[in-house]
Amino acid sequence: QVLTFLVREQLSLSTQVGLPQSPEVPLTDLPLPSSAMARVAARLVFLFVAAAWQSSVASDAHCQAGHGYAPNSSTCVQCGAGTWSGEGSTDCTRCVPGTWSTVAGAGSQSTCTKCSVGTWSSQEGSPTPNSCQKCPAGTWGGAEGLGSLEQCMKCSAGTWSSELGAIDESVCSACPAGTWNGVTGSNNRTHCIDCSPGTWSSTLGASAQSSCKACTAGTWSV
Repeated sequence: QVLTFLVREQLSLSTQVGLPQSPEVPLTDLPLPSSAMARVAARLVFLFVAAAWQSSVASDAHCQAGHGYAPNSSTCVQCGAGTWSGEGSTDCTRCVPGTWSTVAGAGSQSTCTKCSVGTWSSQEGSPTPNSCQKCPAGTWGGAEGLGSLEQCMKCSAGTWSSELGAIDESVCSACPAGTWNGVTGSNNRTHCIDCSPGTWSSTLGASAQSSCKACTAGTWSV
């Protein structure tokens, strides 16, 4: 911008003082009047000040870590609990489902803490660990940071569990011999169905009625 201005100013002043207007004549070789030189100097100062101001505005267009723009504003404010912002960002990013943070002004995603094993949360930007809910009876959660109820694993068919917040499959109890259960995620012993009269089963954790065998000829069972 400064170079363009100088060339234009050279041509303008050359016209005013009756000098050649050829751009091939170096600006420093032109015998300009002192008033003209003062005019050029004043405009150069203005251009440098304007350039410095634009640079300052550009540098303020981003926020420091842990801050982001307020809604409908270009003013940087501290990010609230449950959110974070890296250096130079203008947005406070919410902690992802399955995590939470009580830290205000967090400058890194590492402040978002995962829900503990056996729990889950679908809430974005949670500011409290209370958003982490226990996996329901009949299920278990074997990893931290589960982001939905569907990520709690169901007890397999032929088993059941009444425990909340279970952390592994060992909590699922097998249906006793003489019963079966074809449903996953059962939360009560009553879901284990007795073999029908005239049949029997010695199988623990049976998942189908076919596990019940008919009594042999000449015998019976109620």
